[in-house]
Amino acid sequence: MNETGWIRRGAGIAALLVCISTGAAAESIHELALPGEARLPGDALVGAGGGAAEARWDLPSGLPANPAQLLGLDGVTFSTVLQMRRGRRALADGTWDETRQDFPAFQVSAPLPGGVRLGVGYRADLRARGSFSESVSTEEVDYKLLFSQEGGLSRFPLSLAASVGERLRLGAALNLYRGNLSQEWVFDFPTDIGADDADQDYQDRKARRQADWRGSGLSFGLQARPLPALSASLRWEGAADLTGEEIVEIAGDEGTESRLLSGRMPSRWAAGLAYRLPGGVFFSTQFEHEAWSDYMGPLPTVALQNVNRIGLGLEWVRQHELRDRRAQRQFPLRLGLRIGNQPRPDPLTGGDVSERIISLGTGTEVQEGRGAIDLTIFWQRLTVSGGDEENRWGLALSLRTSEVWKKRTVPY
Repeated sequence: MNETGWIRRGAGIAALLVCISTGAAAESIHELALPGEARLPGDALVGAGGGAAEARWDLPSGLPANPAQLLGLDGVTFSTVLQMRRGRRALADGTWDETRQDFPAFQVSAPLPGGVRLGVGYRADLRARGSFSESVSTEEVDYKLLFSQEGGLSRFPLSLAASVGERLRLGAALNLYRGNLSQEWVFDFPTDIGADDADQDYQDRKARRQADWRGSGLSFGLQARPLPALSASLRWEGAADLTGEEIVEIAGDEGTESRLLSGRMPSRWAAGLAYRLPGGVFFSTQFEHEAWSDYMGPLPTVALQNVNRIGLGLEWVRQHELRDRRAQRQFPLRLGLRIGNQPRPDPLTGGDVSERIISLGTGTEVQEGRGAIDLTIFWQRLTVSGGDEENRWGLALSLRTSEVWKKRTVPY
């Protein structure tokens, strides 16, 4: 069998087994299928608001990808987030149990002359990884297939933001996308029908595919405060073209096969409103649209659907008077809800996947207001049309630091 034949057979079997295998090893069922699984929203502060944080004029976080939010920080700052998640899903003959720990984002920002701020960051948008082994029966032979993959898509935003008066902030970013995927098929045939069988010519084979791609796209964001208690936000991200190369290597065969790759990331937009109520209460809401139906993956994938999400956030800030009555410490309590859908059908059943996230969070300043720590716990339910569902629990921890001492970098 030639190189292309081995890859086609392996790819076809792998796609089938992704749909039916229950013995796979991955941190998410959705990571076994391209284009991978989308990340949870932003950092801990944003997650605690159900993702509806971009309209909050007083929040310092720039990790939600709205370039205009960089204006909420002072001096040279660094932000990062750690996320951990545990999920379970009942299967026909067992239980899928997943655990994930990662650093999905970080960002550094610094002031430039003229009131402009520069931001440099990293965001892990998608991840596709996992492995499985399965016994395969054909009319000619029974053998064992071992499959593994590792890869994902990351974004490196370079952003500039500035204030236009006291009620408007504008920002723009250049997003540099980098993606890769390494896949390997091992065909383990029985030794009694190996290379000595001239008719079948079955022998153990290994096929490897390495793909890399890159691209760039622009995004724009604004925050406006038409009233002292009311603020709004708007974000738009243009579709980004992806280009790259795929290399296929078959162990035991001479040479490699390569081809150019091309794809296109979806465009996105989001709009939000936030309102400050009496008694230290803040309410925010946000609607997001992602045009995944226009997505063209560098590697073959199933048809994806557009994603619509709505986020609702509620925060209450309680005042606490310290021994020094001239100073007060504020304790925020945040509650968030996000409802929407996912772009890819369920890998096991092919049904549409809807999502619901409920989150609870708080935070505190550290080092006399030089930085802040935020913690969020969340419950995520993925419901598949047809009755299946997956429940996840997790937490997100964010740290922000600033060079500016005794000047608050957070609103509490």
